[in-house]
Amino acid sequence: MNLAILTLKLLESRRRAFEKATLDPMRAQEKVLFECLRRNRSTEYGRRYGFSGLRSIADYQAAVPLVDYEVIRPYVDRMANGEQNILTKDRPTFFGSTSGTTDLPKLIPTTKYSDSKKADLLWLWSYYIARDHPDIVRGKVLAIISPEIEGVTPSGVRCGAETGHGYRSLPGPVRHLYVLTPEVFEITDYDARYYTILRLSIEKDVTDVATLNPNTIILLCQRIKIWEKTLIDDIREGTLSGDFSIPAAIRKSLERRLRPNPRKASELSRILEEKKALLPKYFWPKMRLIECWKSGMMKLYLKELEEYFGNVPVRDMGCLSTEARCSIPISDEGASGVLAIQSNFYEFIPKDAPDRRGKRALLCNELEAGKEYFIVVTTAGGLYRYNIDDIVKVTGFFNKTPLIEFVQKGLSATSLAGEKLYESQLNEAVSRALEKHGLLLEFFSAIADVRGRRYSLLVEFSDKSPSSDEEKRAFLATVEEELLALNREYLFTRNAQILNTPVLKVVRKGDFEKYRAKKIEEGAHEGQFKVAELTKDQDFEKNFVVEKVIELVKR
Repeated sequence: MNLAILTLKLLESRRRAFEKATLDPMRAQEKVLFECLRRNRSTEYGRRYGFSGLRSIADYQAAVPLVDYEVIRPYVDRMANGEQNILTKDRPTFFGSTSGTTDLPKLIPTTKYSDSKKADLLWLWSYYIARDHPDIVRGKVLAIISPEIEGVTPSGVRCGAETGHGYRSLPGPVRHLYVLTPEVFEITDYDARYYTILRLSIEKDVTDVATLNPNTIILLCQRIKIWEKTLIDDIREGTLSGDFSIPAAIRKSLERRLRPNPRKASELSRILEEKKALLPKYFWPKMRLIECWKSGMMKLYLKELEEYFGNVPVRDMGCLSTEARCSIPISDEGASGVLAIQSNFYEFIPKDAPDRRGKRALLCNELEAGKEYFIVVTTAGGLYRYNIDDIVKVTGFFNKTPLIEFVQKGLSATSLAGEKLYESQLNEAVSRALEKHGLLLEFFSAIADVRGRRYSLLVEFSDKSPSSDEEKRAFLATVEEELLALNREYLFTRNAQILNTPVLKVVRKGDFEKYRAKKIEEGAHEGQFKVAELTKDQDFEKNFVVEKVIELVKR
């Protein structure tokens, strides 16, 4: 029996249960919430907020506060140090690591129980993929993720990327569909990692490419031209080039599985000769689907995928973070997904609420199509009324359950390549650089430059500041160093080369004052006027005359 047909048969009951639940989403939400509260009522957090005495969602909202990570950090730190029964009755088996508004990473607890809830959601995701693209199982899946293990907590529990943890935990029946083994992502040199990914995948019949960030796919495709001859030679000989820094143990493990493949090498050589380019649309003719983020700023990169893959459908990965997977895309159209009502409990705060902490959180049956909301989650992993700081848009409804699409990180954050850079982090980096180099500014504002895949720092230096190009370049280099230290996702995306080096754009003296005067004339309050220090407005630079562009040597 075709594996796709078998998958559909096995998962049909899950699909029916989920779609039935979407007819009455609040019933499903109550079940999720009170299962979580009952399970963890005897924990320290559960006792503090009286989980055992809560009888309704309204009770829960009245008793338990809205929190962000810094509020619960002390609880998580104690769990990381080995204390039990703090946020969950279950022992943590892994901590997902991600950046936050400070230079300390956030650690998100994972337990066997919460893993099982995530697995249920992954099976549902698999159902809709198999339904719409049954031929995927006739080839291999190329998934590109981050390494699972980036360190261990003081109590010895692993911590790292949630994507890596999920990849290593793939169910046995589907693991053989994937081209790459987890060890590939433990190669720390990124050129070596990208080369290895290409070397192992090009000779396979890949039908599905999956990764969160479309930039990663584009970057990988751009590398093919650089290494095309070496790739063909390695495939012909069954080798793994010695020109790349691959740890000996990983190299040995990978080389054991390689075999000479002169037939594939000849095919690739013929493609290169006839097409003048070695592109996925030529060497992966059975490609059926690309899975990646399509919403927010990522949508601007999707057009580039066509150059490499042709007219291959793209399915959004859904509203997915280290904290929770919140939606299930069930079609290739758009970037919306059905709210995952059987996995987590959700609340929503209108984006335009003047005081988010004091605003009553809405439930999923109170949302309106076309409106944007901050999403708040309660999860099986021990997060209670937790503000992820993600803004989502309700694009419609599936039965009576909202369809949501990711819009952006919180109002003071941007993400070009998954780095989630906060205005507060940029401000801190610039402040440290100014202090180090003894400089003064009239103003600065960073633009998230979508097309350049980098941050452009618009700066008007004070007359009292040194003005040589080398001093300005040193200032920019320090800003970059501080951002790398403050934000682990920024560090990752820069090292992975999917985010380019920042650039300093020195604006004409007096331009900031002219801009300020113009905005006040247009109605801005003089005493409250403030230029955004981090903006996604691609036209903001047009308000100034850039006299000089200072760049760093690319890392």
